[in-house]
Amino acid sequence: MPIPERFRLQPASDDIVARMCDLCDEIEDADDMNRDHLLAQWHEHSQRHCDVIEFKTYWKAVDKESFVREALNPEPCLVDDVTYQEVVAIYEFVASAEGKEYETSYYLAWLEAQFPNSNMSDLIYWPDEWFEDASLFRDANGAFKAESELSTDQTLAYAMAKSQRKLADAPDVALPFPLP
Repeated sequence: MPIPERFRLQPASDDIVARMCDLCDEIEDADDMNRDHLLAQWHEHSQRHCDVIEFKTYWKAVDKESFVREALNPEPCLVDDVTYQEVVAIYEFVASAEGKEYETSYYLAWLEAQFPNSNMSDLIYWPDEWFEDASLFRDANGAFKAESELSTDQTLAYAMAKSQRKLADAPDVALPFPLP
């Protein structure tokens, strides 16, 4: 299921990405005297505020192009009229890991914005941590139990319950485990 048109990220131009990659290098290498001027240039294009420390540590988590593209993404915000099917499409995009790193990062943050305090990252990727009970999802050897895998509807039902935001068109879903 593709990302709904109204939630698709607008691609950044190759020129902007290249300039931001250059700025990233310059900020990382700049002395304190020049850094503020370079940061001001960065923030002319960036959609979110970046601190100096981020330029020195981003490489521990993502490559430079992903860091730049993430900074160019808009800040996700709550969408009052989002439909359950739109959320399902975005959830499935994130869970499938079929997108580029900066896209997955954006849409994961978007899901968090729709369901505040739901900790979607752990719910999707580390449900044993989210439920605070590894025995629900892992066998004695630590391998995930296939029979414990949550469906899309179950995962989103947990997110809605945790965030206390129930979408009007969401189906009623039986939850296999108690809410932590």
